[in-house]
Amino acid sequence: MKAFIKTGPGVGNMAVGDAPAPQPGPNEALVRIVQSGMCGTDILVHDDVYRGRKRPMPYPLIVGHEACGEVVELGPGAELPLPGTRVGIEAVSGCGRCFHCVRGNYNLCPDWHHIGLTRDGAMAELVVVPAMSLLPLPEEVSYESAAFLEPLATVVHTLERVRPAPGRPAAIIGPGALGLLHLQALQAAGLAPIVVFGRSGDEKRLELARMLGADAAIIADRNAAQEYAASVTDGTGMGVVIEAGGSPEAVQTALDIVSGEGTLVTLGIVRVIEIDALTVMRKDLAWFGIVSAVRRHFAEAIQWIRTGKVKPERLITHRMRLSDAPSAVSVLRRCEAVKIMFSPEE
Repeated sequence: MKAFIKTGPGVGNMAVGDAPAPQPGPNEALVRIVQSGMCGTDILVHDDVYRGRKRPMPYPLIVGHEACGEVVELGPGAELPLPGTRVGIEAVSGCGRCFHCVRGNYNLCPDWHHIGLTRDGAMAELVVVPAMSLLPLPEEVSYESAAFLEPLATVVHTLERVRPAPGRPAAIIGPGALGLLHLQALQAAGLAPIVVFGRSGDEKRLELARMLGADAAIIADRNAAQEYAASVTDGTGMGVVIEAGGSPEAVQTALDIVSGEGTLVTLGIVRVIEIDALTVMRKDLAWFGIVSAVRRHFAEAIQWIRTGKVKPERLITHRMRLSDAPSAVSVLRRCEAVKIMFSPEE
């Protein structure tokens, strides 16, 4: 089968090639991929920047963790979903035994598996995943929308933790797919005004943010963002700030513009930055780090799509064949795309 493969460590070393068709093991399912998306984490893998928790990335590795498809075959012990079922795919599975897994929070499992990062992923014609990682799709949910379930479930996780109040001003730093999914969710929750901040090169993404209904979508460095946030809140700052930029400056900017007794959410993969801890204390902040999602978040994400509260397919800026995946890396890196969606070869 065709697959997008990280062939070895180092920068690059990714190509579309032939891989053996996988076979489902005990309690697993074989899924034919219909749609799959590329995200910023795949770029980190390409650049040899991504580092997991305790489990190193295996090579060769099929990448990709945003996908949906149709069940082809069940392995021994797996009973559902039946072959032929349209399904969304959870990215994360836990050990099932640790404190976090027993409580249902396997996104915190220290020994987790993540398709496309610790086991073969979904930028392929076929993928094997735990049968419990599959969610049947209602007919109203298209495959293109269902391919967004992994990032959208993370947005559900954000709102579950934050519980934002209608009428609070909000800012989103980073107009990529995750940031713009948060835009749609915060709009549905009644927050206003909502401002999206980007950096030079994000012009096309910011234009899409405005089309989606952002009250403002502007290029701003740290100082300009702080000035703008003050101007639209009479100096108070933004009640909710979503950091989806994935850079030290994005985190610092979020801390600058969030209001006293505000809520700051960080989602970008940033390891070490210098933080003014006194600012956190003096602003009396609630600061959430949101990592991935679990089954209840995926189920809620399906409902968001089903009811039309969020329309993730509006973020698709490029549709490509799987064979085009290497060129898609450059397109996404140049911020020319918000979401690149892949379909199998004809």
